[in-house]
Amino acid sequence: MLLSNKLNASLRRLSDFALRVQHEAILNRGAPTSYEGDIAAQLMRASKAVLAEAVDPGSGLIDYASLKQSDTYQDFRDLALSLKHFPVDKLGEGPAYLAFWINIYNALIIDAIIQYEIRGSMMRKPGVFREAAYMIDGSRFSADDIEHGILRRNRPNPVLPIRPFTSDDPRARYMVEQFDPRIHFALVCGARSCPPIAYYSPERLAIQLDQAAGGFINGDSVKWDSQGNTLWLSKIFAWYLDDFGGKEGTLDFIRGHTLDEEIRALPAAADLNLRYLPYDWSINQSVGT
Repeated sequence: MLLSNKLNASLRRLSDFALRVQHEAILNRGAPTSYEGDIAAQLMRASKAVLAEAVDPGSGLIDYASLKQSDTYQDFRDLALSLKHFPVDKLGEGPAYLAFWINIYNALIIDAIIQYEIRGSMMRKPGVFREAAYMIDGSRFSADDIEHGILRRNRPNPVLPIRPFTSDDPRARYMVEQFDPRIHFALVCGARSCPPIAYYSPERLAIQLDQAAGGFINGDSVKWDSQGNTLWLSKIFAWYLDDFGGKEGTLDFIRGHTLDEEIRALPAAADLNLRYLPYDWSINQSVGT
């Protein structure tokens, strides 16, 4: 049942208070710059350059603290200012539009980890996905707004029954035309149990989303225990069960992307035990930073 606009707004204010969310905060604060070309692509490529500057080649861990003062990161920050008046509508619907919001979400999370100096775990700042936000095309969009409002077409956050956009929210016009469950393997929350980060190209988006889903499912996020008749899944499949069409839809989705012949041949979900793996919220950062 849909909550009324008034109740939805009240629950949002209460949850923001409990999580100590500064609802008006934006990470691209400052005088806006003019834009040229594909800002989303430029931001994602800039974020890759930022990460490459501080990656430990031995451990793969990142010194986020040192990045905050680097020229590479400052270039990234300057570029993010151009989003303030970026005309998103000019992207139209389809792959360019979907790729734009996926790339912006991932860039925003990288920026938030650095700006908020998050250490150890993303849960050290549990309201980060509500507070981390960019001003885009004249409106504020948090990470939650982008994921649940735009990309999931205004579906409630799994933790709270709150839709990001009320029926009179002008930002609702930015919702993608059609929901695609593969976005769950393209969005990177900054934790180790999240999918690996990548830049998504409009020209190759369908292929890349299939690769992202396949890579995640064929990694350590889906495991079959034949002796226990148990399919162990990432908690992403638990949190977004309805997005995949319930238990049977989830199993069909996994069958369609797995390379494991045993999993492909599994019977109906009702004949299996579905269990969920622990989720590692620790971020990929160097020790002591």
